[in-house]
Order: sequence, then C-alpha cells, then structure tokens
Amino acid sequence: MSGPGDNQAFNPANVGTGRSLLSAGMICLHPYNTESRGYWGAVNYHTFSIPVLLTQIVLIYIVIRLLAFIRKPLRQPLIVIQVICSYYRHVCGAGFHDLYIFGGVKMDPKMILTSGRKALVIGVLSLVIPVTLATTATVILGNVRHLHPNLQRMLIFVGAAQSMTTFPVIAGLLTDLKILNSELGRLALSSALVSDQSFSFLNLVSTNWKLNRSGLHAEAIFALLMGILYIIVVVFVVRPVFLWVIKRTPEGERVKETYIIWIIVAALGSGFISIAIGQNAFFGPFILGLAVPDGPPLGTTLVNKIDPFASGLLMPMFFTLCGLGTNFNNIDIDVLKASVVIVIVCFVGKIVGVVLPALYCRIPIRESLSLALIMCGKGMIELATYNTWFSSKIIDIGTFSIMVVSVVLVTAMVTPLVKLLYDPSRKYAGYIKRTIEHKRKNAELRVLACVHEEEQVPGLIRLLEISNPSRESPLYIYVVHLVELVGSAMPVFVTHYMWKKKSSQTTLSGSIVSTFRRFNHDNQSVVSVQAFTTISPYETMHDDICMTALDKGTSLIIMPFHKQWTADGAVASSNPAVMTLNSNVLKRAPCSVAIFVDRDKMHASTKTSATTRISSSGISHVAFIFLGGPDDREALAYAQRMVTDSSVKLRVVRLVDLDDPDVDEWQKVLDEDALKAFKVETSDNGSAVYLEIAVKDVEETLNIIRALEDECSLIIVGRRYGVSSPITVGLSAWSECPELGAMGDMLTSSTFQSRVSVLVVQQQTVRTD
Repeated sequence: MSGPGDNQAFNPANVGTGRSLLSAGMICLHPYNTESRGYWGAVNYHTFSIPVLLTQIVLIYIVIRLLAFIRKPLRQPLIVIQVICSYYRHVCGAGFHDLYIFGGVKMDPKMILTSGRKALVIGVLSLVIPVTLATTATVILGNVRHLHPNLQRMLIFVGAAQSMTTFPVIAGLLTDLKILNSELGRLALSSALVSDQSFSFLNLVSTNWKLNRSGLHAEAIFALLMGILYIIVVVFVVRPVFLWVIKRTPEGERVKETYIIWIIVAALGSGFISIAIGQNAFFGPFILGLAVPDGPPLGTTLVNKIDPFASGLLMPMFFTLCGLGTNFNNIDIDVLKASVVIVIVCFVGKIVGVVLPALYCRIPIRESLSLALIMCGKGMIELATYNTWFSSKIIDIGTFSIMVVSVVLVTAMVTPLVKLLYDPSRKYAGYIKRTIEHKRKNAELRVLACVHEEEQVPGLIRLLEISNPSRESPLYIYVVHLVELVGSAMPVFVTHYMWKKKSSQTTLSGSIVSTFRRFNHDNQSVVSVQAFTTISPYETMHDDICMTALDKGTSLIIMPFHKQWTADGAVASSNPAVMTLNSNVLKRAPCSVAIFVDRDKMHASTKTSATTRISSSGISHVAFIFLGGPDDREALAYAQRMVTDSSVKLRVVRLVDLDDPDVDEWQKVLDEDALKAFKVETSDNGSAVYLEIAVKDVEETLNIIRALEDECSLIIVGRRYGVSSPITVGLSAWSECPELGAMGDMLTSSTFQSRVSVLVVQQQTVRTD
C-alpha cells in the first residue's frame, strides 16, 4: 500500500481533466471508523474519526489563541501565525470540508455608485494591469520554456488568483491596521469593492467563454442564464423578504431567532444552488449576502450571530488546514519556477496598477505606496479559492502550496510596511497651537462636541450655554453623533443639514439632531450648529473626530465620559470601548480636549427630555481647581469665558504646595501671568471669586474638594498630563480612569460619593517632530 507521496510526479496532461495530477500507482486508503469504545477500550484510539476530529478542533483553537499573543510584537496579522503553525503535523492530520463565506452581509453594493472616479480607476486598473502582465508572462514562458499547454492554463489561474483583490479581506486588513476610518482606508475599501466586483464579472464571463470554447455551448448558455436568473430572484424576491423582516422587527429590538435560522440555512443552501447551476460555490452565498441590508437590525444581528463562530473557530481552523494541505515534496521544478515568476509579476503589476493612478490623482507617494500594498493583501477568500481549485484538480498540490506560501509572505510583508509608511495622525497632528488660552480676546470659539446617547444631550447643551456665546464672541458648534459600526464593513460619515425641518437620516441620530437644531434656532444670533454622524468601529473612531476638528479649525473637543449614572447616583452603564476612544483622542487631537462627566446635577433645575427646549434660566455654580501647568491654564481660559455669562457663578481655588521642590520655574511664571490676567479681567465681575489656599497633603486637598462639591454643580480641573505634584501624588494610587488625571479620577471614583459634574481639560499637545 503506497502513500500519496510515494513515487509520484506531476503530470501536466491531467490538468483540468478531473483526473489526478500525480502519476503514480494505486493508492489504498484505510477507511476510518467513526466512534471508539473509549480510550481504554480502543487499541488505536487515533484511528477513530470523531475523537480525532474533536481533539483536532480543540488543539487547533488552543494553539492559535496562544500564538495570537506572539503576533502583536511582530506586527503580523493572525492569518500568518495560523498558517505557519499548521506545519506542525504531528498533532493534526485530517482535513475539513471547504468553508463557504456568507461574506456579502457587511458589504453595501450601492457603494460602487458612490465610490467616485478615483476609486473606480484605481479599482479597475489594480485588476486589469496585473492580469494583463500575468497573461503576457504566461505566454512568454510557454514559448521560451516550451511548457505543456495544460500547465500554461494552470498558470493563468495562478495569475488571476494573485491579481484579485477581495473586499472582505481588505476590510479585515484595514481593521487590523486600525486605519479603517482614515482617508486612505476609505479609498482602499471603495477601490477594493470595485476590484472585487470587476473580478466577479470577469470570472463569470471567462467561465462561460471556456465552456463555449470546449464545445459545451448548451452548458455555457445554461450557466449564464441560470446565474442571471439567480441574481434576479435574489434581488426581486429574497431582498424584499429581508426588508419585510426588518419591518416586522420593532425599533431597538432583536430580530426573531426563527428568521435568523432560515437566513443561515438559505446561505448554506445557496452554495449548493451555485454548483447546480454551473457557477462556483462562492457565487450564491456572496450574492445572497449582498442582498441583506447592512447595519441594524438584520445585518447587525447576522454578524453578531455568525462572526463569533465563523471568525473565532471555523476560519482559524480553515487557515490551519490550508497550511496542512501544503506539500513541497512533489513540486515539479518547472512548475515552481513558473509559478514564482507569475506571483512576482502579479505583485509588481498590482503595485504599478495602484501607484500610477494614485499619483495621477495627486495622492502623496507614501500614501500611494501604502494603498498599493493594502490592495495586495490576501486572506480567507483567496485561500478558499485556491482550495476549491485544488479540490477540482485545476491546480496541483505543488502549485497550491506555492500559492498558500505567497499569501503568508505577502501578508507578512504588507502589514509592517503599511504601518511604517502611513500614519494617519500626521495629518491632524498639532503643529500649530489651537487652544482657548492662545486665542485673542473676544474671538469666536469653535467646539466639536461628541455624543453617544440621547441622554447625554441636555447636560452637553447646558455646558455649551454657559460657555457664553455672544455677538462679539460667537460659538460655532460641530456636533458628532458617535455610533459603533456593526454589521457593515464600510464606515460612514454623514452630514446633517440643519435648515431641514426633519432629518432625512436614520432615526438613530434624528432625535439628537432635532434637539440641536432647536438649540441653534433659539440662539441663532450667537450660536451656529452643524451636525454629523460617524458610524465606525470604536478603535478607529478617533480618526473621524480628529479630522473633523482639524477641518473645522476647532479649539476644543468635548468627549463624553464612558460611564453614565442614574438619578440616585448609581452607575447605569459603562463602556470600556468609549474609554479607549477618549484616550485615543487625548493622544492625537489637533486641539485641546475636554472629557465631560455629566452627573445630572448641573442641569437638574432645568431637567427636560432631550427633545424639548433646554432652558438657561437657572444659575450654574462652577468651581475651578487650579494647581498649575498648561492643562490648568487652558481650563482657566475656558472658565474665564464662562464667568462673563450672568447665569454663571465661578469660584477659582488655587491650591499651593509651599514645599514642592519640583516646580518648573518657567511654568510657574506662565501660571502667575495667567492668574494675574484672570484677576484683572474679572476684578469688576461680582460673579467671580478667587481663593488661594496652601495645602500640605492629599487629605487637605480632599477636604477642600468636598466643601466645593456641596456648593457647585460643575467642577473644572486640568488633566495635568505629564505633570506631578505632592498634592495629587497619593491620588493616583487607586486610579480607576487614568485618562481623567489624578484629580478628575478622584472626583469620579466610586469611593468618592458625589453627584457634581466634572469637566477635565487637556491643552493641545503640540508636536515638534
């Protein structure tokens, strides 16, 4: 009995015939038994398929999860680790059936119509140029090296596979690189979508052309007509059913489990239908996925149900088994040389096909190269395609092994190079001072205010009201509703037009926009409001916020705190993803940043729902604790603006530590100048009170703050980024929220029972590189 690797050689005459691509003698396979009588009752426990399968699943998952920690310092995507680790064959030896992806759920086909000329040109040329070069190289190789015609046809498949760019893979790569929201990321997504759909069209045409050329005219016509009929049925029958399911689902509630099960069954069945009508197995699930409306409720629910199982378990095992399927023992040297040439030609062609049109569109060279490298990314779809071709004997095991290795090498190279070439934060890096402290007197104030939930609107509006907008110093407000991207691959940035009576956008933002529209109307002589909605992942949402702040020239970004409280002071909700978002904004913002901790006390006297008019008749008592440093000076400048409003009573308390040996003399001079200017400006204002108190330790500091919180509805503090003091050094020992600084963290901690709202201010960090 001979094994698959004994005395076998590549036989090019069998390519595409359905027969084995290896010329060898008879191969005998020992059929596995399914279930054993237990470990102690089976002589050869490993010869029973079900125990082996279950053991392999568990071990593959455990090993891959452990190796996932390795990839982070190496800056490699998980697919590289998963495929490489599969070469350890002593544990795993069996294979799984092909994995079919219901991949179109996250894709909106209407994006092609809104991609723009730049994405259309880049998407088409990134496919056409490498395909053309690969086909030309194949013809030249065939004539020079006298390759077998069937081998030449196999190389054409290799070129096509290396030339394609798939939307789901590029979306996943951009997510790993954390540039999904960036300008380059959006262009890459649009270009990948165009390239993906162009390849699907070419694949459909070429399949029917090959059938015609083979004399199978009836089969070609049948496959084409049935493919078109399938698309028509999905568009005009299945999609209306999906829309009906959405209408049957009340707003804010989950889609019924019955509907989800039927859709998943339909996705699995569509793969069988694709094969039955003469198309490849990915055609049906992909088209069906495109018909599912992305986003909530249906697209989001499907992604939440399928992704944890598919991405967390099935995909890692599939990647691992692709690695297990590689075998370099039977590679024909001519096949190896020819395949390597085609892979290199396609890679160069892809780079040229992206860089040239990108440079023509005046994209900087570093971004053009980064875009080209991103478009070269490979992943799940490519591996699944290679696996299908190998199973269909279109390619041999040697070529399959070469193509799997090419996926690993290209992906391993792309990720670190893109990170090296492209840094989106450079575009909005703060090289120019955009702060409140450095603005001229009575200048306009531009503020970018972010909102997650409708409940955050009343407190935010009250904060903006006491910022004292006036005719001499108007307030320009740019409101951004932050929505997490779920069930879609493409981030969306929507502009709401305030002159419209009703929002034409989703109801998710409609109520928030309507409230700010009313606020704008009631204060139109001194306030100007423009509203946006960004739908994107939390880990990259800071890109939209920072780019908007840069584009609008704002001096302050106001971020909501990641915790919300109930009326009795208990924590109602806490979102760690928002905490990470705030930290990212603090690190990269092109202007000053404030984190607003709204505990309802500031606007309790005027408490209304977010959809009614916000009254400003109440008096707000504001306290500001000054310790020193640029953040405190920025907070002082903002507080000084507030005190000119007759509805604000401000108390500035400067805490002085006479025994602090680490005082920066230059910062001390700047602090004295800022305080002197404040006292001069407010000398005739009875609403402002200045106190200077010497403290010795943290306990005295806490006593002063507790006295202030009983009298105030809002306390302003500086984050004091990079500044330490004996007054606050003990507070950081039990820090819960380091993004608030020592003082802000103490005011919002669970051990410090208080209902006072807090505003933590960080002055813009100006980059010098």
